[in-house]
Amino acid sequence: MRADYLNENSGKSNLDAKVVNLTAAATLTADQSGSCFFLDSAGGAYEITLPSVSVGLQYKLFVVEDTPTGAITIAAGSAIMYGRVLEGEVDTTEDANGSAGATGKSNFIIGTGASQGDWMSLVSDGISWYVSGVSALDNSITAS
Repeated sequence: MRADYLNENSGKSNLDAKVVNLTAAATLTADQSGSCFFLDSAGGAYEITLPSVSVGLQYKLFVVEDTPTGAITIAAGSAIMYGRVLEGEVDTTEDANGSAGATGKSNFIIGTGASQGDWMSLVSDGISWYVSGVSALDNSITAS
């Protein structure tokens, strides 16, 4: 069994991350799991819809436009997103937007105050989406 797996995978040489540039509304698919999405809203605000939860689905989202033109909403369809986006700015207010305890969120919003390089990671356990990430400034990524 183990030898079959090793034989099947030992010849793989291209382990580059799958990259997708997004500039408009999109619905992510299971086939895109493991991809890095580079987000640009120069054309205006849009929504990225997550697929139904399924064990092991994972996506990484990066902001490529400094102070985006429009907000980008990451939508799960119901309050099943848990976790926080930490903020690099050090102060005592509005830190680590996200879920609180057992109360999930339906959306994470990358706002117009986001910075190039801000990022979010989303992973599903088949029941929920787990979110982590980092933003440079207060309230540049919020949750609702």
